[in-house]
Amino acid sequence: MSSSGFVNKDHGAGINSFHFEWCPKYRYEVLTGKWLRQVLTESLKETAKVNGIQIFALEIAADHLHLFVDLPPAISVSYAMQLFKGRSSKAIFAACPSFRNIFRKGHFWSKGKFYRSVSNVSAETICRYITEHKTKELHATVGFARNEIPQMSLLAFC
Repeated sequence: MSSSGFVNKDHGAGINSFHFEWCPKYRYEVLTGKWLRQVLTESLKETAKVNGIQIFALEIAADHLHLFVDLPPAISVSYAMQLFKGRSSKAIFAACPSFRNIFRKGHFWSKGKFYRSVSNVSAETICRYITEHKTKELHATVGFARNEIPQMSLLAFC
């Protein structure tokens, strides 16, 4: 990230940071072991590295996890969640085959998810910026129209 917090890439600039949260199926408290947490952490970090996602923070609780990430512009929120949940699920089942007895249908993570965009600017600031931008644009358009009216008069051609 640059000093202003914006990422400059592919003829665009912006912040594409999100707070993700999801939990194991049935909200089982299975994320307690140190070894399992290590497998999960490594899987999430590898997924991020391969896909150009930056992880700012990661916290694993007994029955859910939090992830604060910055996504590349080409990756949607739903696709990022699919990558993280799918690859980590595969890694967990590979590391702990006995989980196949607990999660019989082969789904480690629940379908649910929480995501929220994160920025260094409040919603009020963005609304004010947009409103003021429209006002400036309107004033410029009105000024342009006032200058056009005399030129469009038939008397101006004489």
